[in-house]
Amino acid sequence: MENLNNRLTNIIEDVFNDLETNNFALLDKPYEPMFESPLIGVAAGDDDYYDFLKEHIGAFYLTPSEAFGKKYDDVPEASQLRVISVIFPQTEATIEMQNKERYFPCDNWYISRGEWEVLMKEFSVKLEKKLEDIGIRSVAIDLLEDIAPMESDNLGMASNWSHRHAAFSAGMGTFGLSDGFISEKGMAVRLTSVIVEADLDVTPRGDRGPYDWCLYYRSGICGACIRRCPVRAITEKGHDKIACNNYKESKCAENWPEHIDHSNYSTPCGLCQTKIPCAVKRP
Repeated sequence: MENLNNRLTNIIEDVFNDLETNNFALLDKPYEPMFESPLIGVAAGDDDYYDFLKEHIGAFYLTPSEAFGKKYDDVPEASQLRVISVIFPQTEATIEMQNKERYFPCDNWYISRGEWEVLMKEFSVKLEKKLEDIGIRSVAIDLLEDIAPMESDNLGMASNWSHRHAAFSAGMGTFGLSDGFISEKGMAVRLTSVIVEADLDVTPRGDRGPYDWCLYYRSGICGACIRRCPVRAITEKGHDKIACNNYKESKCAENWPEHIDHSNYSTPCGLCQTKIPCAVKRP
């Protein structure tokens, strides 16, 4: 009998390969993919890390059980839930283009961020349907309507769910000085997470600390992301979210490709995710 983890991996890969929105058609490149094949990890629904997040970020932060309850009235024990972390690496072509930029994202980066919600809706709907077909109840976080930034006493603005923290819980990597997530495929990635009621084997996290793969936090060297940021929103003290967002919403928002209607898009920057040692691999 096929191992359930392997079956799940095959389902996710099939859904990814079937995506109609994973391309740069808006840039007249309909056969060029936006993202490479995903990385997949699994965390336990009763991982103590989620209790830590609720305590550290705020009571509004959702545990896997609470998120599952946004869709289903009958929620099983947390130990029966798993959180699937799915990481989508940017393509080599996009990263090469982004490496050349100093002040604003390249066109590919603009579109891969702008179209992310569109792609995630297609991916999430198709994945939930595939899982339902084999009797697995699931909640794709990106389909929940009330995932949103809220005010945290400790952190300022913080979402009530974090795909990056879900990925850390699932043993997929660690955080960097810029707050980005460093995976085996580096930091030039985007993430999502899906909660399932299934007896999946958990990806080991071991005793890995939250910043162990960041060269600066690990050994005091590097700081390449500091130099990549055009507004010094990254320093030795960490990431200034307000300065970062202000730059994206002002300067980056003024430099979208001219023919693109970006009125419903989120504006990216992402310079700190490329031309750094951890851009495409774990350093």
